[in-house]
Amino acid sequence: MLDLLSGGRLEVGIGPGGNMAAFRAFGLDSEEPGRRTADHLALLRDAWAGRALSGGDRLYPPHPGLDVRVWQASFGVEGARRAGLAGDGLLLSRTQPRPDGRWEMSLADIQMPMLDAYFEALPPGAVPRVLASRSVFVADTRADALRLAELGLSRMRPRLAAQGHPAAAGSVHDLIAAYDVHAGTTEEVVASLGADATMQRATDLAVQVHSIDPPHPLILRSIELEAERVAPALGWRRNTERNAA
Repeated sequence: MLDLLSGGRLEVGIGPGGNMAAFRAFGLDSEEPGRRTADHLALLRDAWAGRALSGGDRLYPPHPGLDVRVWQASFGVEGARRAGLAGDGLLLSRTQPRPDGRWEMSLADIQMPMLDAYFEALPPGAVPRVLASRSVFVADTRADALRLAELGLSRMRPRLAAQGHPAAAGSVHDLIAAYDVHAGTTEEVVASLGADATMQRATDLAVQVHSIDPPHPLILRSIELEAERVAPALGWRRNTERNAA
């Protein structure tokens, strides 16, 4: 129904999530979230296609068109490969834990092998879909961006300290780097996103202001600056054909 109401624009994101305690809360095994997600996705695809489910019931009405609008989220190479093999889109996170305390690794260092696996696994003729999620806060002045970044990100210091991350006792710039945040003026954010190697292979970009979490009016201003200045400077253009539909 939602897809019908939206004119066929519904996209479906699937992923195991990063909170393994959520599995245990429902009495599920959290040791193999990838396999469990794959099994449940197969069941969902059967339902959309109108195939019989356990017990013989079928989804009414079926909606097979959703099958080609699935995006799979993953934190690792194997999950990215599964998304590619299925011809689905790949959802990449805005930040990820560094393996074995390798704090110097960039987010792109982690995500590029995932992208390699995804593109290699895509079936012939499949159109790649890669959505890169990024933490972005654009302000009218550098001073405002850094002040609000320090206010918001400082709340994360205890968590960083528990992880042994050196940024826990560092400057606002260390916090920005630790949480893979793109913050600053339009020009600074354009330069920061432009230096992100993942962006060179992404087909879609999603932004959020977490974990800075500035006041709502400044969130709206950030979105305005992203749409009117940052995105065009990075070569992103409005899809007029899709919007016309």
